[in-house]
Amino acid sequence: MDINPELQDDLLLSLKGMGLSLVELSVSRHRGNVQASIVLYKDGGISLDDLSAAQKTLRPRLELEYGRENLSLEISSPGISRKIKSINEYNIFKGRNIRLLIDEEWIDGRLAGLEGQDVLVNFGDKQERFSVNDIRKAQLQ
Repeated sequence: MDINPELQDDLLLSLKGMGLSLVELSVSRHRGNVQASIVLYKDGGISLDDLSAAQKTLRPRLELEYGRENLSLEISSPGISRKIKSINEYNIFKGRNIRLLIDEEWIDGRLAGLEGQDVLVNFGDKQERFSVNDIRKAQLQ
């Protein structure tokens, strides 16, 4: 289901004010019910209090968009070994250990961010660039 860009902007703004990053947002309808799933990240780790505060902040805006009745909201952290699903996540998870599959080889390093279409990875005191097009899989470690 397509997400209203204005809704996404509102959620991003609210989360930024809480020191949280939106990793993933998905909304689906099934038999008249709306299921919203949100994955959040915070540098230094996200707590249950952070997730609870986000739920209290975001739910009213989602109810405005989709209606109060039959709205199910799930908010979670990305997990320790999250698979990277979007290009934006390379900046969100900057500083985290990452594992990349390039060609048929797994490469482990520390994520340094994203420049254009290149993912920057540190290996000790050395940094390398990998085109997002060359990365077959990526996951946090």
